[in-house]
Parts: sequence; structure tokens; C-alpha cells
Amino acid sequence: MRRRSAGTPAARPLPRPGAVASGKVRVAVAVLIAACAAVSACGAGSPRRGGASPAASPVVSPGASTPGPLATTTAPALVTTPANCPATSRHDDGFRAATASSGWELAWLDDAPGGTSLRAGAATADGALWALFGRQGGAVEPRRWDGGEWQAPPSAPSSQEVRALGAASADRAWVVVIAADGAPVLTVWDGAAWRATPLGLGAVTGAGPAAAGPWLALGTGSTRWDGAAWRYAPLPLHVNALTGPGDEPWAIGVADPTDPDAPAALARWTGAAWQSVPVPALDLPPDAEPVHADQGRTLVKSVVRTGPQEWWVLGAFQWMEHEHVDEEDIFPGRSVALRLGGGTWTCVVGASWPDGWKGFTAAAPDGRGGLWAVSVPDELWHLSEGRWTRERPPARGAGRASVEDLVARPGTGELYALGSIGTQPYGEGSRAALWRLRP
Repeated sequence: MRRRSAGTPAARPLPRPGAVASGKVRVAVAVLIAACAAVSACGAGSPRRGGASPAASPVVSPGASTPGPLATTTAPALVTTPANCPATSRHDDGFRAATASSGWELAWLDDAPGGTSLRAGAATADGALWALFGRQGGAVEPRRWDGGEWQAPPSAPSSQEVRALGAASADRAWVVVIAADGAPVLTVWDGAAWRATPLGLGAVTGAGPAAAGPWLALGTGSTRWDGAAWRYAPLPLHVNALTGPGDEPWAIGVADPTDPDAPAALARWTGAAWQSVPVPALDLPPDAEPVHADQGRTLVKSVVRTGPQEWWVLGAFQWMEHEHVDEEDIFPGRSVALRLGGGTWTCVVGASWPDGWKGFTAAAPDGRGGLWAVSVPDELWHLSEGRWTRERPPARGAGRASVEDLVARPGTGELYALGSIGTQPYGEGSRAALWRLRP
């Protein structure tokens, strides 16, 4: 069966950025879901094992990274309605997105040889912008934007085993590095050096560690930097990704990672504990032609807060069909945007695509009650005043943009898109790129 889916500068002291503005079928479905998650989690696929060792070893600090609990239990699940989204024809398009000219500017393009990209990003209240910089071959390292270039703090970890990135300020950022024995190690930049300590969240399973703002999560546990120490809080799900603002993040995952048919699960931080949020079920289109009794599955990729009590849950719905021309199984799907307001869900579902992945991945608020989201790699969708539009970020020459993450700069209304420009998405000749949208 065929399944279709979707040079380092010398280290030197950094200027502060604020100064510059059934059986086999279930297995196949599980593989597809894992592949889709790998494309978008943190804006990039998980690096492969067996990569190069870090360029320099960080200082190892003794002791656990979670000295005390942030919460000892999870909150009761949020009550929401409806439990199901209305089924619509595969040809119905609830978005009706109009094409718009791009307001994004290309702020930076890597001038080094090809095969580089910017992946997961993090912006902090003091104006710092951090990102994971990836090279051809899989090596990844954390870098910080100084307003004109991306700089790697001295002795930054650089290998295929550098995973989730988080940050609290220009002088406080961290990554999770997978050690040779498979243990996740929290590696923190404190403004002077990188210091490593055990993460304290157990072994790496499933999608591995996730990060957002001051939060890190792995398995069914999370930890938050409170400015002085890491504090632990249990999760009511097995986490695949963290998303949303630092004061109210959302965890995306599943209740049972061993079940390929397990529905998507969500949890939000209430300020005191993680609370489960039921995701409304989506049904197959009445004109779908599923095979192997497949009922389809909802894949959640991002959650965006657009108001005091309003959130949008973005992703896709996919199912399995049989392509009669090539006699192969394919996976058509539909983009999905679910609005949660006042405990009530509103479902927006797009027309189906024939195969692969064209659903939403990364997303960020626009600062004016709307949001931006990545669809296909070179297409950004904007929701503003109830209207959806789509546009393409500029790409120099004959290249094509591939956006892997969207980051909102706190308190400014300014957004950044991180990714690359190349002849094809994620191609070997790609060059890391940064786009900016000013308010």
C-alpha cells in the first residue's frame, strides 16, 4: 500500500534583541498519523537518531529540574456542546477563503549553502526571538535573532538530538537534548552558559518532548519555569504538542497512545491545573467512499486564543479510500477549524483534497481578534472579522516558501513566520528564511 503525506556563524557575545526593532489498516493509519505529526510538530519533523554529537558539552548541573509541584492533580473536564459536528458533502467549503495579496515581508534569508531551515520558534515579552536552526543532514541548534542575523550562543548544543525549544527571555532559553541512553536532558541558556540537568518527566515516548513559552511537556507530565525554578503539573493526556500563550497553553495529544483509533485529546491550563476539553467528533462526508471500515480521524495541530473566552482549534479530518486508477489506498482529507466560545463549538470544514496533507498546522493570533495559520507550506490563511483569506509569503527568485512555524511577538501585534525557501518544500537546496508581518 502506498501512503502519501504530506553554515554556522562563529560564536560571539549576543546583543540584546530588544534594542532592535482493523489490524493492518490500523497500523497503516497509525503510521499516517505519526507522519503527519512529524511534519508539523514544532514546525518540523523530529530529528533522526544517531546524529552528530553536540559541538561542545554544556555544563552539567546536579539535582532534579522539578523541585516542587505546580499542581498535584488535573481539573474536571470542561463541559462543551455539541458533541458532534454536522456531516457535510466532501465538496462543501465552509471557509470560502478569498485570495489576497501578501502583506508579509522577507526579513532574512540564509546566504549559506543550501539545506537549511528555521523550525520551531519562541518569542518572549522582552522582544527576544529564538528558533531551532536546522541543517541538511539533520543537525539542529538553538539560535537567537539580533534584528539582522541569527546568532548561536557560545557552545550551543548542535546535533540531531536537539528537540523542543522554549524561552522566557533573551537570557533564558532551553532545549531538550536526547542523550545517548535515550534520556531527555533539559539544557538551559542562562545568559552566560548552557547548563544541563535531567528533565524529570520520564523517558521519551511517542512524539517526544514538546514546548511552548515557559512550558515543557512529555508523556503525561508538564513543567513550567516560574522565573526561579521548574514546577511540575500532571496532564490528563499523552502529549504530542504544546501550543498557545505562555499564561494559558493548550496540550494536544491522545488519551491512549497505543490505540491507533484513539480520538484527538485536548487540555488547557486553567492557572491552577490542566483541564480536559472534549473535541467534537467529525463524521465521514456522506459521499465519502471509505475502505476497510475506516471511520476517519480528526488531527489537531494548533490552538489559538482570539478573545477572552474564544479559541480556535485547527487541523484536519482524514480517512482512507481506494484509488481505482492506480489501485492503491489513499488518504483524502478536509481542513478543519473549530471555534470554542462560551462552552459551545462551531465547526468550519473545507472541501476535501484527494490525498496527502493540506490541513492547518502552525497558527498564531493576529493581535486583533483574528488568527493566522499555515495550510500547504507556501500558503498562509488569515481569519479576520469572520472572513477567511489566503496568501503566499514572498519568495526570492524562482524559489518556493515553506513555512514551518508562526510566532506572535507579545504585546506588539507583530508576527514572524519561520521556514525556508527552495525549489520545493523542505528540499535539499532550501535556505532558511524569516518573514515578518507588521501591525
